[in-house]
Amino acid sequence: MFSLLHTLLELGHSTSQNLEFSQSPGVKISFGEETITESNLLEIRRRHPHKVTLLTFSKSQESKNTGADWEWHLIGKAYTLKMRVQAKRIHKAGGIGNLKQMGKGAAKPQIELLIEDANANSLFPAYCFYSTEPQRSYWVKGSGDGECEPFEAGCLIADAETVKSKAPKKLSEIENDTVPWHFLYTRRNFSTRQLPFVTKLREDPPIERYVEKVISSYEDGATDIGLPTIFQLNDGGLQLDGRKGIFRTSEAVGEEIVPEDFERRGITKFLKIDMRKPDLFGIRS
Repeated sequence: MFSLLHTLLELGHSTSQNLEFSQSPGVKISFGEETITESNLLEIRRRHPHKVTLLTFSKSQESKNTGADWEWHLIGKAYTLKMRVQAKRIHKAGGIGNLKQMGKGAAKPQIELLIEDANANSLFPAYCFYSTEPQRSYWVKGSGDGECEPFEAGCLIADAETVKSKAPKKLSEIENDTVPWHFLYTRRNFSTRQLPFVTKLREDPPIERYVEKVISSYEDGATDIGLPTIFQLNDGGLQLDGRKGIFRTSEAVGEEIVPEDFERRGITKFLKIDMRKPDLFGIRS
């Protein structure tokens, strides 16, 4: 079995490596935002069937309304975090692309529609940037010791309002305002120790297949973009009321999912992760 932390670490790592491989000479395989998003969300659902709900809706209205790829709810015992997430793949040279892209038939750029719709529904508007290790300058993996391999942070979360205000052209201009998506679990960096026989192989095996354990390391001064961790969502002693995207779980759980409402607002995927029960990794932030 996998913990959610384990899954987010591995998917961030594989996203980084697969995207880099797709851009390498002689490969030239399209590895787009939709493919990455659907593959990652499907894997989260497959690994955690008792904690995760994953639904898909019609995409006919996506570009016209919010421009969002998915809505993401993280449920804790005390609080629930609700996010509206737009995926953005970083170009090979490090460029972010046109953040003011106009969807077909849209009256405003996607970034404005994303933020407006999130604010109208009291959600946290977020970008999820998919990037490779060479493209990153802040969230870079450390050097391993031969037995431990640091995870790469291929999925970076940013507040869409910060992205809008800074209007970055390249990842390097916004990277310090992002966090790896496993920071939703705990704000540390991690390495993996592989099984002894694996280290003797010539070719590097996929890290997600041969992990023996994860080894944490504190990240001093880690970026805080306003997102609580799962442990904070489970802590009834904290006062998170009033923070962007935060709801009392007692009010959020049990809400009816109406497909027509999500389609009208342009949401193509809905991911809900219930973390009210203890996970396998009790690593606190």
